[in-house]
Amino acid sequence: MKRLPALFFFLIISFNLYAQNVREAKIFVPPVTGIGSTEETAYFYRQLTNEVIAQSHTLIRLKSGSDYSLIGIIKPLTCYHDPSTICPANSGHQHKDIISPERVFHLELQKTSTSEVIGEQYIVYSDYEPKLMDMISTLVYNLISGIPDILTVDDARRKWLFAGIYGMWAPRIYNGINNDHESVYLVNFGLGIEAEVHFVNFMALNFGLQFSQDWIVISSEEKTDNIDVILEIPLTLKFIIKPGNSYLLEPYAGISYNFSLMDVTKPSGYSWFVGLEFGMLAGPGFITIDPRFSMDIFSSHLDSQLEYRRSMIQIAVGYKFGFFQKNKKKDY
Repeated sequence: MKRLPALFFFLIISFNLYAQNVREAKIFVPPVTGIGSTEETAYFYRQLTNEVIAQSHTLIRLKSGSDYSLIGIIKPLTCYHDPSTICPANSGHQHKDIISPERVFHLELQKTSTSEVIGEQYIVYSDYEPKLMDMISTLVYNLISGIPDILTVDDARRKWLFAGIYGMWAPRIYNGINNDHESVYLVNFGLGIEAEVHFVNFMALNFGLQFSQDWIVISSEEKTDNIDVILEIPLTLKFIIKPGNSYLLEPYAGISYNFSLMDVTKPSGYSWFVGLEFGMLAGPGFITIDPRFSMDIFSSHLDSQLEYRRSMIQIAVGYKFGFFQKNKKKDY
Protein backbone atom coordinates (compact mmCIF):
# COMPACT_ATOMS: atom_id res chain seq x y z
CA MET A 1 0.00 0.00 0.00
CA LYS A 2 2.90 2.36 0.69
CA ARG A 3 3.87 2.13 -2.96
CA LEU A 4 0.55 3.47 -4.23
CA PRO A 5 1.30 7.21 -3.66
CA ALA A 6 4.67 6.83 -5.40
CA LEU A 7 3.04 5.00 -8.31
CA PHE A 8 0.39 7.72 -8.62
CA PHE A 9 3.10 10.43 -8.59
CA PHE A 10 5.04 8.55 -11.30
CA LEU A 11 1.94 8.29 -13.49
CA ILE A 12 1.23 12.02 -13.22
CA ILE A 13 4.83 12.82 -14.23
CA SER A 14 4.59 10.39 -17.15
CA PHE A 15 1.33 11.96 -18.29
CA ASN A 16 2.83 15.44 -18.24
CA LEU A 17 5.92 14.34 -20.16
CA TYR A 18 3.60 13.00 -22.83
CA ALA A 19 2.73 16.58 -23.80
CA GLN A 20 6.35 17.70 -24.13
CA ASN A 21 8.07 18.04 -27.53
CA VAL A 22 11.50 19.02 -28.75
CA ARG A 23 11.69 21.44 -31.67
CA GLU A 24 14.38 23.35 -33.50
CA ALA A 25 15.04 26.92 -32.45
CA LYS A 26 13.19 29.54 -34.49
CA ILE A 27 15.51 32.15 -36.02
CA PHE A 28 14.47 35.58 -37.27
CA VAL A 29 16.65 37.41 -39.84
CA PRO A 30 15.80 41.12 -40.23
CA PRO A 31 16.83 43.02 -43.39
CA VAL A 32 20.55 43.82 -43.45
CA THR A 33 21.25 47.48 -42.67
CA GLY A 34 24.28 49.79 -42.92
CA ILE A 35 26.16 51.67 -45.60
CA GLY A 36 25.69 49.18 -48.44
CA SER A 37 23.57 49.77 -51.50
CA THR A 38 20.12 48.24 -51.80
CA GLU A 39 21.55 45.51 -54.01
CA GLU A 40 24.37 44.86 -51.54
CA THR A 41 22.17 44.60 -48.44
CA ALA A 42 19.73 42.38 -50.36
CA TYR A 43 22.63 40.08 -51.32
CA PHE A 44 23.72 39.58 -47.69
CA TYR A 45 20.13 39.15 -46.50
CA ARG A 46 19.51 36.50 -49.14
CA GLN A 47 22.68 34.63 -48.20
CA LEU A 48 21.84 34.71 -44.47
CA THR A 49 18.34 33.33 -44.94
CA ASN A 50 19.58 30.64 -47.31
CA GLU A 51 22.25 29.56 -44.83
CA VAL A 52 19.82 29.34 -41.90
CA ILE A 53 17.66 26.97 -43.95
CA ALA A 54 20.62 25.05 -45.40
CA GLN A 55 21.94 24.42 -41.90
CA SER A 56 18.63 22.81 -40.89
CA HIS A 57 17.25 25.55 -38.65
CA THR A 58 13.76 27.05 -38.68
CA LEU A 59 13.58 30.47 -40.35
CA ILE A 60 10.59 32.64 -39.46
CA ARG A 61 9.49 36.07 -40.66
CA LEU A 62 8.14 37.59 -37.44
CA LYS A 63 10.49 38.54 -34.65
CA SER A 64 7.75 38.08 -32.04
CA GLY A 65 7.63 34.34 -32.73
CA SER A 66 11.38 33.75 -32.73
CA ASP A 67 13.84 32.38 -30.18
CA TYR A 68 16.91 34.06 -31.70
CA SER A 69 17.63 36.94 -34.10
CA LEU A 70 20.50 36.94 -36.60
CA ILE A 71 21.35 40.59 -37.28
CA GLY A 72 23.63 41.76 -40.12
CA ILE A 73 25.07 45.28 -40.49
CA ILE A 74 27.45 46.67 -43.14
CA LYS A 75 29.92 49.16 -41.64
CA PRO A 76 32.73 51.29 -43.03
CA LEU A 77 36.29 50.15 -42.35
CA THR A 78 37.53 53.15 -40.36
CA CYS A 79 39.55 53.14 -37.19
CA TYR A 80 38.73 55.48 -34.31
CA HIS A 81 39.79 55.30 -30.74
CA ASP A 82 36.30 54.09 -30.03
CA PRO A 83 35.49 50.65 -28.63
CA SER A 84 32.39 50.46 -30.82
CA THR A 85 34.39 50.72 -34.07
CA ILE A 86 35.31 47.44 -35.79
CA CYS A 87 38.93 47.34 -36.92
CA PRO A 88 40.97 44.23 -37.73
CA ALA A 89 43.88 43.81 -35.36
CA ASN A 90 46.48 43.60 -38.16
CA SER A 91 45.34 46.67 -40.05
CA GLY A 92 48.09 48.89 -38.70
CA HIS A 93 45.77 51.91 -38.59
CA GLN A 94 46.30 54.19 -35.64
CA HIS A 95 44.38 57.34 -36.50
CA LYS A 96 40.97 58.43 -37.65
CA ASP A 97 39.75 59.47 -41.09
CA ILE A 98 41.21 56.47 -42.84
CA ILE A 99 39.28 56.15 -46.10
CA SER A 100 39.11 52.68 -47.62
CA PRO A 101 36.96 50.89 -50.21
CA GLU A 102 36.83 47.95 -47.83
CA ARG A 103 33.80 47.39 -45.69
CA VAL A 104 32.95 45.19 -42.72
CA PHE A 105 29.99 42.82 -42.63
CA HIS A 106 29.18 42.43 -38.95
CA LEU A 107 26.89 39.60 -37.82
CA GLU A 108 25.57 38.97 -34.35
CA LEU A 109 23.20 36.47 -32.75
CA GLN A 110 20.76 37.78 -30.14
CA LYS A 111 18.35 36.01 -27.83
CA THR A 112 15.08 37.59 -28.93
CA SER A 113 13.35 37.66 -25.54
CA THR A 114 16.14 39.60 -23.82
CA SER A 115 18.17 41.14 -26.72
CA GLU A 116 21.21 39.49 -25.13
CA VAL A 117 24.08 39.12 -27.62
CA ILE A 118 25.03 35.43 -27.76
CA GLY A 119 27.90 35.79 -30.26
CA GLU A 120 29.48 38.05 -32.90
CA GLN A 121 31.41 37.47 -36.14
CA TYR A 122 32.62 39.74 -38.96
CA ILE A 123 34.38 39.69 -42.31
CA VAL A 124 36.18 42.43 -44.24
CA TYR A 125 35.50 42.64 -47.97
CA SER A 126 35.78 45.03 -50.88
CA ASP A 127 33.27 43.48 -53.23
CA TYR A 128 30.39 41.07 -52.68
CA GLU A 129 31.47 38.37 -55.07
CA PRO A 130 30.81 34.58 -55.10
CA LYS A 131 33.76 33.81 -52.83
CA LEU A 132 31.91 35.62 -50.03
CA MET A 133 29.31 32.86 -49.96
CA ASP A 134 31.67 30.44 -48.22
CA MET A 135 32.71 33.11 -45.74
CA ILE A 136 29.09 33.97 -44.91
CA SER A 137 28.33 30.27 -44.52
CA THR A 138 31.17 29.99 -42.01
CA LEU A 139 29.93 33.03 -40.05
CA VAL A 140 26.43 31.63 -39.78
CA TYR A 141 27.66 28.17 -38.84
CA ASN A 142 29.91 29.56 -36.09
CA LEU A 143 27.00 31.46 -34.55
CA ILE A 144 24.07 29.05 -34.80
CA SER A 145 25.63 25.58 -34.72
CA GLY A 146 25.59 25.58 -30.92
CA ILE A 147 21.97 26.69 -30.52
CA PRO A 148 20.15 24.04 -28.46
CA ASP A 149 16.81 22.55 -29.42
CA ILE A 150 13.81 23.98 -27.57
CA LEU A 151 11.72 21.87 -25.20
CA THR A 152 8.08 22.84 -25.61
CA VAL A 153 4.75 21.73 -24.20
CA ASP A 154 1.78 21.64 -26.56
CA ASP A 155 -1.11 23.69 -25.23
CA ALA A 156 -3.75 20.98 -24.88
CA ARG A 157 -6.31 23.70 -24.15
CA ARG A 158 -6.26 25.02 -27.74
CA LYS A 159 -8.64 22.45 -29.21
CA TRP A 160 -11.96 22.81 -30.96
CA LEU A 161 -13.66 19.80 -29.41
CA PHE A 162 -13.38 18.03 -26.03
CA ALA A 163 -14.93 14.75 -24.91
CA GLY A 164 -15.05 13.52 -21.33
CA ILE A 165 -16.35 11.00 -18.85
CA TYR A 166 -16.95 11.51 -15.14
CA GLY A 167 -18.32 10.02 -11.97
CA MET A 168 -20.19 12.10 -9.43
CA TRP A 169 -21.55 12.29 -5.93
CA ALA A 170 -25.04 13.80 -6.19
CA PRO A 171 -26.87 14.35 -2.87
CA ARG A 172 -30.44 15.61 -3.18
CA ILE A 173 -33.05 17.31 -1.03
CA TYR A 174 -36.75 16.82 -1.83
CA ASN A 175 -39.07 19.54 -0.54
CA GLY A 176 -42.84 19.18 -0.57
CA ILE A 177 -44.60 22.01 -2.38
CA ASN A 178 -46.55 22.91 0.78
CA ASN A 179 -43.39 22.51 2.91
CA ASP A 180 -45.12 19.74 4.80
CA HIS A 181 -42.33 17.24 4.35
CA GLU A 182 -38.67 16.94 3.38
CA SER A 183 -36.61 13.97 2.22
CA VAL A 184 -32.82 13.90 1.99
CA TYR A 185 -30.83 11.47 -0.13
CA LEU A 186 -27.08 11.71 0.52
CA VAL A 187 -25.69 8.39 -0.71
CA ASN A 188 -26.36 9.06 -4.37
CA PHE A 189 -23.82 8.52 -7.15
CA GLY A 190 -23.93 8.75 -10.91
CA LEU A 191 -22.03 8.68 -14.21
CA GLY A 192 -21.87 11.08 -17.12
CA ILE A 193 -20.37 11.72 -20.56
CA GLU A 194 -19.94 15.05 -22.28
CA ALA A 195 -18.88 16.79 -25.48
CA GLU A 196 -17.67 20.39 -25.47
CA VAL A 197 -17.25 22.74 -28.44
CA HIS A 198 -14.84 25.66 -27.92
CA PHE A 199 -16.28 27.92 -30.62
CA VAL A 200 -14.19 30.90 -29.44
CA ASN A 201 -11.12 31.03 -27.21
CA PHE A 202 -13.02 32.24 -24.14
CA MET A 203 -16.35 30.42 -24.48
CA ALA A 204 -17.64 26.87 -25.01
CA LEU A 205 -20.93 25.03 -25.44
CA ASN A 206 -21.23 21.72 -23.58
CA PHE A 207 -23.65 18.84 -24.25
CA GLY A 208 -23.97 15.83 -21.96
CA LEU A 209 -25.76 12.74 -20.76
CA GLN A 210 -25.72 11.75 -17.12
CA PHE A 211 -27.40 9.03 -15.07
CA SER A 212 -28.26 9.27 -11.40
CA GLN A 213 -30.95 8.16 -8.96
CA ASP A 214 -33.91 9.71 -7.21
CA TRP A 215 -34.68 8.03 -3.88
CA ILE A 216 -37.75 9.43 -2.17
CA VAL A 217 -38.73 8.14 1.27
CA ILE A 218 -42.30 8.64 2.45
CA SER A 219 -42.75 8.28 6.19
CA SER A 220 -46.16 7.20 7.37
CA GLU A 221 -47.49 4.27 9.35
CA GLU A 222 -45.66 2.16 6.81
CA LYS A 223 -42.40 3.61 5.49
CA THR A 224 -42.01 3.36 1.69
CA ASP A 225 -38.91 3.82 -0.47
CA ASN A 226 -39.28 4.95 -4.08
CA ILE A 227 -36.16 4.55 -6.22
CA ASP A 228 -35.91 5.80 -9.78
CA VAL A 229 -33.13 6.21 -12.37
CA ILE A 230 -33.06 9.66 -13.97
CA LEU A 231 -31.50 10.56 -17.30
CA GLU A 232 -30.38 14.19 -17.44
CA ILE A 233 -29.36 15.96 -20.65
CA PRO A 234 -27.56 19.17 -19.67
CA LEU A 235 -26.84 22.04 -22.07
CA THR A 236 -24.16 24.34 -20.69
CA LEU A 237 -22.57 27.65 -21.63
CA LYS A 238 -19.04 27.92 -20.23
CA PHE A 239 -16.58 30.77 -19.93
CA ILE A 240 -12.98 29.62 -20.46
CA ILE A 241 -10.16 30.96 -18.28
CA LYS A 242 -6.60 29.64 -18.79
CA PRO A 243 -4.41 30.41 -15.78
CA GLY A 244 -0.75 29.38 -16.08
CA ASN A 245 0.25 26.82 -18.69
CA SER A 246 -1.55 23.70 -17.47
CA TYR A 247 -4.92 24.65 -16.01
CA LEU A 248 -8.48 25.35 -17.05
CA LEU A 249 -11.06 27.26 -15.04
CA GLU A 250 -14.60 27.15 -16.44
CA PRO A 251 -17.48 28.92 -14.65
CA TYR A 252 -20.76 27.96 -16.28
CA ALA A 253 -24.55 27.97 -16.23
CA GLY A 254 -27.10 25.85 -18.03
CA ILE A 255 -30.38 23.99 -18.26
CA SER A 256 -30.95 20.26 -17.98
CA TYR A 257 -33.74 18.22 -19.55
CA ASN A 258 -34.76 15.34 -17.26
CA PHE A 259 -36.87 12.22 -17.56
CA SER A 260 -37.37 8.96 -15.73
CA LEU A 261 -36.02 5.67 -17.09
CA MET A 262 -38.13 3.53 -14.72
CA ASP A 263 -41.37 5.55 -14.63
CA VAL A 264 -41.42 5.49 -10.83
CA THR A 265 -41.43 9.29 -10.61
CA LYS A 266 -42.12 12.14 -12.95
CA PRO A 267 -39.22 14.58 -12.49
CA SER A 268 -39.37 18.23 -13.44
CA GLY A 269 -38.87 18.45 -17.16
CA TYR A 270 -36.21 21.12 -16.73
CA SER A 271 -33.69 22.17 -14.09
CA TRP A 272 -31.30 25.10 -13.99
CA PHE A 273 -27.76 24.83 -12.67
CA VAL A 274 -24.55 26.77 -12.09
CA GLY A 275 -21.06 25.42 -11.45
CA LEU A 276 -17.32 25.81 -11.71
CA GLU A 277 -15.12 23.22 -13.39
CA PHE A 278 -11.40 23.06 -12.63
CA GLY A 279 -9.07 21.16 -14.98
CA MET A 280 -5.44 20.12 -14.48
CA LEU A 281 -3.30 18.95 -17.40
CA ALA A 282 -2.45 15.23 -17.24
CA GLY A 283 -1.20 13.67 -20.45
CA PRO A 284 -3.17 14.58 -23.58
CA GLY A 285 -6.13 15.85 -21.54
CA PHE A 286 -7.29 17.14 -18.18
CA ILE A 287 -8.32 15.70 -14.83
CA THR A 288 -11.46 17.65 -13.91
CA ILE A 289 -13.18 18.53 -10.63
CA ASP A 290 -16.65 19.98 -11.11
CA PRO A 291 -18.90 21.18 -8.24
CA ARG A 292 -22.44 22.17 -9.29
CA PHE A 293 -25.71 23.35 -7.73
CA SER A 294 -29.05 22.68 -9.42
CA MET A 295 -32.77 23.24 -8.78
CA ASP A 296 -35.94 22.12 -10.55
CA ILE A 297 -37.79 24.74 -12.59
CA PHE A 298 -41.14 22.92 -12.32
CA SER A 299 -42.62 20.51 -9.80
CA SER A 300 -41.76 16.82 -9.76
CA HIS A 301 -44.35 14.14 -8.91
CA LEU A 302 -44.56 10.75 -7.28
CA ASP A 303 -47.71 9.17 -8.67
CA SER A 304 -50.57 11.54 -7.90
CA GLN A 305 -49.91 11.59 -4.16
CA LEU A 306 -46.87 13.79 -3.82
CA GLU A 307 -45.66 16.99 -5.44
CA TYR A 308 -42.15 18.19 -4.65
CA ARG A 309 -39.12 20.08 -5.91
CA ARG A 310 -35.53 18.94 -5.90
CA SER A 311 -32.42 20.83 -4.76
CA MET A 312 -29.30 19.05 -6.01
CA ILE A 313 -25.60 19.28 -5.30
CA GLN A 314 -23.23 17.52 -7.64
CA ILE A 315 -19.45 17.03 -7.27
CA ALA A 316 -17.97 15.28 -10.30
CA VAL A 317 -14.43 14.00 -10.94
CA GLY A 318 -13.50 12.99 -14.46
CA TYR A 319 -11.16 13.19 -17.41
CA LYS A 320 -11.55 15.00 -20.72
CA PHE A 321 -9.32 15.30 -23.76
CA GLY A 322 -9.37 17.43 -26.89
CA PHE A 323 -9.46 16.96 -30.64
CA PHE A 324 -8.64 19.19 -33.62
CA GLN A 325 -5.91 21.67 -32.69
CA LYS A 326 -6.74 25.32 -33.22
CA ASN A 327 -4.41 27.13 -35.59
CA LYS A 328 -1.73 29.19 -33.91
CA LYS A 329 -0.88 32.68 -34.98
CA LYS A 330 1.40 32.35 -37.99
CA ASP A 331 4.95 33.48 -37.36
CA TYR A 332 6.53 32.44 -40.64
